[in-house]
Amino acid sequence: MKTLTSLQNSFDQKIEALNQYLQGLSVRERVMVIFTTIFLVVVIIGFALWKMHALADQQQKRLNELKDLTVWMQSNAATMKPANDLELSAADKIQRTAQQQGLAVSSQQNGDQIQLVAEHQNYAVLANFLMQLSQMGLSIQKMDMVSSNNQIKLTATVQ
Repeated sequence: MKTLTSLQNSFDQKIEALNQYLQGLSVRERVMVIFTTIFLVVVIIGFALWKMHALADQQQKRLNELKDLTVWMQSNAATMKPANDLELSAADKIQRTAQQQGLAVSSQQNGDQIQLVAEHQNYAVLANFLMQLSQMGLSIQKMDMVSSNNQIKLTATVQ
């Protein structure tokens, strides 16, 4: 309660000092000071709102690009055909590609298919990971991406 009272007293003192300053000015100067202050407050608030709008618009464009990329990846995952690379096993190819991308990937082999799970903050890194896998000769059978807690979780089945 003491803090609130002292804060109120300090605020009242500053208002009183401002009133005394304004009373010491001529009427014309007083009007100019008040008008200039109001003008500056409106300009500062307007600029802040415009800047926030511009940043939000930029993020919305980025989000739309990432969504388009995800839709393209999901629609083309079944048609991505492997290149010919017979030197490494499928699990080795996945590990090598994950290491190149800096991803931690967990994989589980079910017959001739491998189910893998990877998480990253950036869609582009996961998209590049999938493209590298297809270039190394792995065929993507099924893919799913889920975003949660600022991370994108990729679950894919490759052959």
